Amino acid sequence: MTAESTVVFADRVVKITSVQTTSSDEWRAAVSLRGELDVANAHELREELTRHLDEGRRVLRVDVRRVEFMDSTAIGELITASERCRSEHGSLILTGVHRRLLRLLTIAGLDQVLLVDTAANEAEQSAAV
Repeated sequence: MTAESTVVFADRVVKITSVQTTSSDEWRAAVSLRGELDVANAHELREELTRHLDEGRRVLRVDVRRVEFMDSTAIGELITASERCRSEHGSLILTGVHRRLLRLLTIAGLDQVLLVDTAANEAEQSAAV
Protein backbone atom coordinates (compact mmCIF):
# COMPACT_ATOMS: atom_id res chain seq x y z
CA MET A 1 0.00 0.00 0.00
CA THR A 2 1.15 3.53 -0.69
CA ALA A 3 0.29 6.71 1.15
CA GLU A 4 0.40 9.94 -0.84
CA SER A 5 0.43 13.64 -0.14
CA THR A 6 -0.62 16.26 -2.63
CA VAL A 7 1.53 19.33 -3.16
CA VAL A 8 0.10 22.21 -5.14
CA PHE A 9 2.57 24.38 -7.03
CA ALA A 10 1.67 27.45 -9.09
CA ASP A 11 1.93 25.47 -12.33
CA ARG A 12 1.15 21.86 -11.30
CA VAL A 13 -0.17 19.45 -8.68
CA VAL A 14 2.19 16.68 -7.58
CA LYS A 15 1.53 13.53 -5.54
CA ILE A 16 4.41 12.76 -3.21
CA THR A 17 4.70 9.30 -1.70
CA SER A 18 6.18 9.38 1.79
CA VAL A 19 5.30 5.88 3.06
CA GLN A 20 5.44 2.79 0.87
CA THR A 21 5.46 -0.92 1.59
CA THR A 22 8.14 -2.47 -0.60
CA SER A 23 7.58 -6.12 0.35
CA SER A 24 5.64 -8.27 2.78
CA ASP A 25 4.71 -11.83 3.58
CA GLU A 26 2.64 -13.48 6.32
CA TRP A 27 4.77 -12.32 9.25
CA ARG A 28 7.01 -9.47 8.08
CA ALA A 29 6.99 -6.29 6.01
CA ALA A 30 9.49 -3.80 4.64
CA VAL A 31 8.36 -0.19 4.58
CA SER A 32 10.27 2.62 2.88
CA LEU A 33 9.99 6.23 4.03
CA ARG A 34 11.00 9.28 2.03
CA GLY A 35 10.97 13.04 2.19
CA GLU A 36 9.65 14.88 5.20
CA LEU A 37 7.61 13.09 7.85
CA ASP A 38 5.89 15.44 10.24
CA VAL A 39 2.57 16.23 11.89
CA ALA A 40 0.98 16.75 8.46
CA ASN A 41 1.59 13.20 7.24
CA ALA A 42 2.59 11.11 10.30
CA HIS A 43 -0.89 9.57 10.19
CA GLU A 44 0.13 7.88 6.93
CA LEU A 45 3.02 6.19 8.72
CA ARG A 46 0.74 5.14 11.59
CA GLU A 47 -1.88 3.74 9.20
CA GLU A 48 0.65 1.72 7.20
CA LEU A 49 2.41 0.25 10.25
CA THR A 50 -0.90 -0.45 12.01
CA ARG A 51 -2.25 -2.19 8.90
CA HIS A 52 0.71 -4.58 8.89
CA LEU A 53 0.36 -5.29 12.60
CA ASP A 54 -3.40 -5.83 12.26
CA GLU A 55 -2.71 -8.31 9.43
CA GLY A 56 -0.43 -10.35 11.71
CA ARG A 57 2.98 -9.13 10.60
CA ARG A 58 5.31 -8.91 13.60
CA VAL A 59 8.65 -7.97 12.05
CA LEU A 60 8.64 -4.54 10.44
CA ARG A 61 11.76 -3.21 8.75
CA VAL A 62 11.48 0.54 8.18
CA ASP A 63 14.00 2.01 5.73
CA VAL A 64 14.65 5.68 6.54
CA ARG A 65 17.51 6.14 4.05
CA ARG A 66 15.52 8.68 1.97
CA VAL A 67 14.06 10.65 4.88
CA GLU A 68 15.09 14.31 4.83
CA PHE A 69 13.30 15.39 8.00
CA MET A 70 11.34 13.66 10.76
CA ASP A 71 9.60 15.50 13.58
CA SER A 72 8.60 14.23 17.01
CA THR A 73 5.15 13.20 15.76
CA ALA A 74 6.61 10.79 13.19
CA ILE A 75 9.17 9.49 15.68
CA GLY A 76 6.31 8.96 18.13
CA GLU A 77 4.50 6.84 15.54
CA LEU A 78 7.63 4.68 15.16
CA ILE A 79 7.87 4.27 18.94
CA THR A 80 4.18 3.34 19.23
CA ALA A 81 4.49 0.73 16.48
CA SER A 82 7.72 -0.57 18.00
CA GLU A 83 6.04 -0.99 21.40
CA ARG A 84 3.14 -2.84 19.81
CA CYS A 85 5.54 -5.10 17.91
CA ARG A 86 7.39 -5.87 21.12
CA SER A 87 4.17 -6.59 23.04
CA GLU A 88 3.22 -9.07 20.29
CA HIS A 89 6.69 -10.74 20.34
CA GLY A 90 7.95 -9.00 17.22
CA SER A 91 10.23 -6.11 16.37
CA LEU A 92 10.38 -2.90 14.41
CA ILE A 93 13.85 -2.30 12.98
CA LEU A 94 15.04 0.99 11.47
CA THR A 95 17.39 0.52 8.52
CA GLY A 96 19.35 2.96 6.41
CA VAL A 97 19.69 5.36 9.34
CA HIS A 98 21.99 8.20 8.30
CA ARG A 99 24.35 9.88 10.75
CA ARG A 100 22.15 12.90 11.48
CA LEU A 101 19.15 10.80 12.41
CA LEU A 102 21.26 8.35 14.42
CA ARG A 103 22.77 11.28 16.32
CA LEU A 104 19.30 12.67 17.05
CA LEU A 105 18.05 9.28 18.25
CA THR A 106 21.14 8.83 20.42
CA ILE A 107 20.95 12.30 22.00
CA ALA A 108 17.25 11.77 22.77
CA GLY A 109 17.96 8.30 24.18
CA LEU A 110 15.72 6.75 21.55
CA ASP A 111 18.46 4.42 20.34
CA GLN A 112 17.62 2.53 23.56
CA VAL A 113 13.91 2.41 22.61
CA LEU A 114 14.04 1.74 18.85
CA LEU A 115 16.05 -1.06 17.23
CA VAL A 116 18.51 0.48 14.77
CA ASP A 117 20.29 -1.72 12.23
CA THR A 118 23.66 -0.02 11.82
CA ALA A 119 25.32 -2.87 9.87
CA ALA A 120 24.82 -1.18 6.49
CA ASN A 121 26.12 2.14 7.85
CA GLU A 122 29.25 0.46 9.23
CA ALA A 123 29.85 -1.30 5.90
CA GLU A 124 29.56 2.03 4.03
CA GLN A 125 32.01 3.69 6.43
CA SER A 126 34.50 0.82 6.05
CA ALA A 127 34.28 1.05 2.26
CA ALA A 128 34.95 4.80 2.41
CA VAL A 129 38.21 4.32 4.29
